[in-house]
Amino acid sequence: MTVRYITVTPVTNFFKPATRAFGDIAIVGDTSDDATGPVNIAIPVTNPDSVSDPNDPASAKNKKAVDSADWFQGPLGSAVRTAFGQSPGPSLVWAIRTDDDVAASFAVVGKLDVQIVMLADKPLNDANSAAVKLLASHVATMSGAGGGDGKERIGVTMLDKTAAVSTAAGLVAGLGLSVSRMVVVAHKSDGDAAAAVAGTIAGYEPHISLILKPVGLTMANTFDDSEIETLNSAGVNWLTRPTLIPGTGLYMGEGYISGSANVRYIDIIRTLDDVTFRLKAQLIQSIGVLRINRPGIRSLESQMASVLEPLKQREVIDNYDIFLPVLVLLDKDPATLSDLEAQELKNIRNSRTVDSIITVTYAGAIHRLNITLKFQ
Repeated sequence: MTVRYITVTPVTNFFKPATRAFGDIAIVGDTSDDATGPVNIAIPVTNPDSVSDPNDPASAKNKKAVDSADWFQGPLGSAVRTAFGQSPGPSLVWAIRTDDDVAASFAVVGKLDVQIVMLADKPLNDANSAAVKLLASHVATMSGAGGGDGKERIGVTMLDKTAAVSTAAGLVAGLGLSVSRMVVVAHKSDGDAAAAVAGTIAGYEPHISLILKPVGLTMANTFDDSEIETLNSAGVNWLTRPTLIPGTGLYMGEGYISGSANVRYIDIIRTLDDVTFRLKAQLIQSIGVLRINRPGIRSLESQMASVLEPLKQREVIDNYDIFLPVLVLLDKDPATLSDLEAQELKNIRNSRTVDSIITVTYAGAIHRLNITLKFQ
């Protein structure tokens, strides 16, 4: 037998955490009477000029434009094309044609892995408030206990261009938002501003602030200072054409998300969703494998750090701290545990549930600069 001075036994683990797209959009909308696209069936669109049904590869309508009569001619097709018209824009848009039963269409959207949901050409006004409320309820429910892992999402809607700016706060309040999941946009365009903004959001990584990002939309008139002040107070985004930026393009005036005052900006909630998914995707391999002992919980801590440390190095987050209460007990000499601590450890092992607290420091981008310029 060969004498080995050093024996190395390779052990391979090819586990790769699932990845989550950050800008997939689902658009629910009506079509013209001539359109023949399917109702309440999600059709994936990666190229608005060539759409095919993966469930029916032999269909004659395959490879036709999304806004053609063969598919979704009308508000839905136009919204999909507008979303793809942004630069950068989305890589995938799901088109769902509704038959006036918006709730049924949202049930279809609930099965999709999307991050942004909107209604095609449904401005927030008295006529559409019920549908927009369903959108707000959908994103809140799917992002909470009613959704599955990785189902977190935001909604995008636009104000009616004919509505007075002074009514913006009342319209948003009327949605009854329980959480910050809705992006509301004010505009003066004949186009679908919600689709344009949704496409813009989809083009940027979650931690990128949306302020002053270009929006591909035709809008001749912009808001005056008084109107902007009113919209800003209401937490409603507006489209603007800043004098300090060369050219005549439209830009996001702010990056607000409506709901809780504690989560005011779109990038906060999107980053939170992204970090949450990354942690879940990494830790899923631990379920049913790691044991509730010191090596097992230490390994769990290392896996969490393996997700957060790269985000810190990329400056997505500033810092993080991981606290596993059970580790405090496991680090002690078992003989020194009090009766209460021993019982607590026993309860954790019996329930097979380990609690952890991760604290993340997130620093968003600058939105305002105050400069005192002194000439002497």
